[in-house]
Amino acid sequence: MPAACWDLQASLEPMAFLEATEFPDLRDLAGWMARRGIGVYRGGRENLGRKERRESPGQEHRYPVLNIKQCAWQKLSDDRDHGKITECPFNKLSANSSLRVLWNGALRVTSTSGCCKRWYFTFNGMECSGPLPIEGLVFTNAGNGMNGLNIHRVSSIEGICSGVPKGPVNVELWVRNCEGISNSGNAYTGWNSVSRVIVEELMLPKNSDDMK
Repeated sequence: MPAACWDLQASLEPMAFLEATEFPDLRDLAGWMARRGIGVYRGGRENLGRKERRESPGQEHRYPVLNIKQCAWQKLSDDRDHGKITECPFNKLSANSSLRVLWNGALRVTSTSGCCKRWYFTFNGMECSGPLPIEGLVFTNAGNGMNGLNIHRVSSIEGICSGVPKGPVNVELWVRNCEGISNSGNAYTGWNSVSRVIVEELMLPKNSDDMK
């Protein structure tokens, strides 16, 4: 869920990720069976290309953006349950850079019982291994009188991948069943709204990938 907040006072204030629901009978769970992370960037309106990530008090690293591309679709409306959803071809300028990718659009999975789908990025046909795959899960448990629950939610899948070779890179978004979930359910991607994939080429500091 990328966003920008301007005019914050300069200080060492902690950042927090909170959630709330308007339906007290429903339980929320963040980060279930998925990789997760929080990135904080510093910059000004006048210089959005220069990003600085605060790793810890007293340490700052610049993330110069070498190249950026956005692919957008007015109504992607893809009903497939398995396979490639869409692609965003990109030309990587440096062998030493990393790629930051972002999906933003509506996702949904529905079934008459519990089901789960996994959306993930590939780079020239391979998932990211530097350091980990870039993925997002949607799980639905349609029990408790909620059979056929059909909610399309705007979702973001984002991460940084290192080790991608220089040159043409075919960045693709795929969908498949979640690992260990037998019921596949029915997936839908990009219903009735704008969807986008953004690809950025960044120069990261050394040892910046902290794999947990």
